[in-house]
Amino acid sequence: MAEIITDEKTDEIISVRHVKKTFSDGVLVLKDISFSVHKGEVLGIIGPSGSGKSTLLRCITQLTTADDGTITICGEDIVTDGVYADKKTLRKIGLNLGLVFQNFNLFPHFSVLKNITDAQIHVLGTPREQAEAVALQLLERMGLQDKAKNYPCELSGGQQQRVSIARALALKPKVLLFDEPTSALDPELTGEILAVIRSLAAEKMTMVVVTHEMSFARDTSDYALFMDGGVVVEQGKSADVIGNPQMERTKDFLRRFAAH
Repeated sequence: MAEIITDEKTDEIISVRHVKKTFSDGVLVLKDISFSVHKGEVLGIIGPSGSGKSTLLRCITQLTTADDGTITICGEDIVTDGVYADKKTLRKIGLNLGLVFQNFNLFPHFSVLKNITDAQIHVLGTPREQAEAVALQLLERMGLQDKAKNYPCELSGGQQQRVSIARALALKPKVLLFDEPTSALDPELTGEILAVIRSLAAEKMTMVVVTHEMSFARDTSDYALFMDGGVVVEQGKSADVIGNPQMERTKDFLRRFAAH
């Protein structure tokens, strides 16, 4: 399978080479995954449930360890041929990545403001006053400037997800990764999250988005990667992979998806 080639040379932010992962029950989840993402690009990852998409994001963000392969972030290796870097290096590399989960993962006992400021203070060492100023700016950007004192339980799912995005952005990552950011939302709330991601794409924020929103992946992503059974079946420009797929498995998935 050919790797994604961009039209012009840009800085490589994420490089994944021959990554493999087997769960403890012996299930081979990632069989031999390779791709790269360059600065300012948006990569959409699509595929059926159980294809390994979320596991792949978890390997990139160090929430799951890969068994073999190489993962490089901003020119530094997290893991090389299955051997991980030391903890100090891993922590430094991890600061380049922001992950937005499908189920928000906000601290329920923290206010919205504290959810966004806490990591800035304890991870980046940002003074509290400065961290709160950043949080308030991001809340305004998300249209949530009046929710700073609220708690997650007082917000809609769409509002909670926007707080999650603000929290990730507050740490100033080089790349944002989204794990099905709309899957826990009612359809009427999905649009507001996709609008936020589109605005970030327009600003050339480097992103990897695992999604079931095919039109969004086609229109907003620069490139798309279709996974099934732990392998990359097809990858290339989004308009080609989603609009004019070449592989029969990709065609079948998109037909079935369109039928729902």
